[in-house]
Amino acid sequence: MRLVMPMMPHIAEELWQKLGHDDMLALKDWPRYEPALVVEDEVTLAVQVGGKLRDTIRVEKGLDGAAVEAAARASDKVARALAGRTVKKVIVVPDRIVNFVV
Repeated sequence: MRLVMPMMPHIAEELWQKLGHDDMLALKDWPRYEPALVVEDEVTLAVQVGGKLRDTIRVEKGLDGAAVEAAARASDKVARALAGRTVKKVIVVPDRIVNFVV
């Protein structure tokens, strides 16, 4: 209700009272910003095979290159794109992209 208050003050006050509060919503402080709540634990990585996007995967932030490569290879779409092809090089940019050069 505190975030609705600036846009619809009358409705927000009515709903605040219906929720069982006796004081006025307009006298309440804004919600406090907590940096720990906005930190992401996972990132979405693009997986390319031969320079073409084949899939996206979600992995833990800061995961090492070998674990990221293993997660990318576990994807069905990537496995199909790599089938019958020789991987010459694997480029892993941490928390960004995995590129299989074939």
